[in-house]
Amino acid sequence: MSAMDETTLRLQWALSYPFARPREAFVFLNGASWPITSSEGGFADWRVRAGRIAARLSQLLAPRQLADFGAGAYHAVAAVGSNAAPGQLRRKFAAHLDDVAILVIRITVPDHIVAYANRLAEYASVPATLVARPGAKAQVWATLLSNRDYDTMNATEDRGEIYDGVPIAPIDAPQAVTRPFEAYACLTGCLPLRVAAFPSTGCAWPEGGQWEAQALAIDALGLDLPVDRFIMENVGDPALCKARDQALSAVFPENRWISASGS
Repeated sequence: MSAMDETTLRLQWALSYPFARPREAFVFLNGASWPITSSEGGFADWRVRAGRIAARLSQLLAPRQLADFGAGAYHAVAAVGSNAAPGQLRRKFAAHLDDVAILVIRITVPDHIVAYANRLAEYASVPATLVARPGAKAQVWATLLSNRDYDTMNATEDRGEIYDGVPIAPIDAPQAVTRPFEAYACLTGCLPLRVAAFPSTGCAWPEGGQWEAQALAIDALGLDLPVDRFIMENVGDPALCKARDQALSAVFPENRWISASGS
């Protein structure tokens, strides 16, 4: 089998957003992802399948890590894009991959959908954002992050510049998760396209994947390019990608963040 050239690999990476992740809840522990088979009871009693071994979370986490979860020393942050993908977690927490424990759970968020942001990531994907839509409902993921990992995650999201944290109220979080939830919402707005990877109801916008999001971005920028050429230009020229990102952030101003209450 011949090796794939770097440009094609970067094209594939951009198109694969929001990236692969397990179908069910899992714990990202020291660079490895293990399925959570039960989230009943307190954190210590959560069940995990670590290879061929069925274990309690208390048997896998370091005492300090378990104590922090039990004491509420964590942040519950919805992952409406790639932040629930093990590949992204490995990339974002590479600096301390031998000492990281992140619980990744599934939640349902009322009065919101997940749409594609009117931005381009530095690796040329069109990222996702939470969008308020009264009466809608979205199935997403959430990461439970230590204080240190929360700071790291915020830095990767350019919090306060491109994204900001907004409160949400999931309707089906595990009983042990008592901390308030938040999610990242793009400050500049979104494209009128729901992210197919995060099922939602109660919104008439079409649903699509990364290819459709890229095509919509091309149209919004007034370009006449095929999707793959557009992406390859962006991954090959960071300055061009940044300029297109800035231009895209100025379109669809009517889709800027508005809370479900209208404020």
